[in-house]
Amino acid sequence: MKTPKVDTSGSIAASNAIAEAQKAATNLQKNFSADLKNENVAQVTPGGMAEDAAQVSSVRKKRTAGGLASQLGVNV
Repeated sequence: MKTPKVDTSGSIAASNAIAEAQKAATNLQKNFSADLKNENVAQVTPGGMAEDAAQVSSVRKKRTAGGLASQLGVNV
C-alpha cells in the first residue's frame, strides 16, 4: 500500500511570508528608532532677508518672450 503524498507547498509559502513580514517589521522598527532631529534643519542668517538669500544663491537671467509679448513689452 502506497502512502499518500502530502502537499506542503502552502505551509512553506506561509512560513516564507511570515519570515518576510518579520523582516519588514524589524526594518520598520529600526527606521522609527533612527534619530532624525538633526536632519532637514533650516539655516537661518540673523538679520537676513529672503530676497538677499535668493540673490546670493542664484543669479537669474531675465527672459523676454518673443512675438506679440515682446511687442507689448511683456517680460516673463
